[in-house]
Amino acid sequence: MNWVIDTEILSQERRIFIEGFYEADYVDLHSYRCKVLEPVKVKIVAVVAKEGIAVGGYVKTTIEHPCDRCLKPVHLAINGTIEALYKPIDEAPEEREEELQSLRNVIYYSSGRIDLTDRILEAIVMDVPMRVLCNKNCKGLCPRCGADLNENTDHSCEEQSIDPRLGRLLILKKSIHKEG
Repeated sequence: MNWVIDTEILSQERRIFIEGFYEADYVDLHSYRCKVLEPVKVKIVAVVAKEGIAVGGYVKTTIEHPCDRCLKPVHLAINGTIEALYKPIDEAPEEREEELQSLRNVIYYSSGRIDLTDRILEAIVMDVPMRVLCNKNCKGLCPRCGADLNENTDHSCEEQSIDPRLGRLLILKKSIHKEG
């Protein structure tokens, strides 16, 4: 499916609806590459408005994201929204500060075509929570050996295991306590 709007056609029709499936096997999020588990359903409407071209819609899919504590795969439902205002590049403010004062998602375009692919991916990324957990009580991994603490609740690493490079410091510590 083509996710490009021809601005000349839009100015004649005043409103365009686009609906279909965005093809993706993986989506890059934060520091993870997540597998897309079901087709990415997209609905978008573009309307000519006073301020520019207003674009809105939604994205629905399911992705596989690792749990932030234990790294087990989590199936995460995505229900992202698309909101943007497109303006011609010649309307871009001279100073960057004027643009930063507005919290609206304003994007400037230079050709007679607007590619919505980035808005689709943005909607997916923005719908992923800051912390993804397999369950709210996930205990994570042992910081010493990496064992899954959800599977082995009685797990305890040997406290006396010392990095051999730090062994001399332990000897020094014991000798200071004997003297004191």
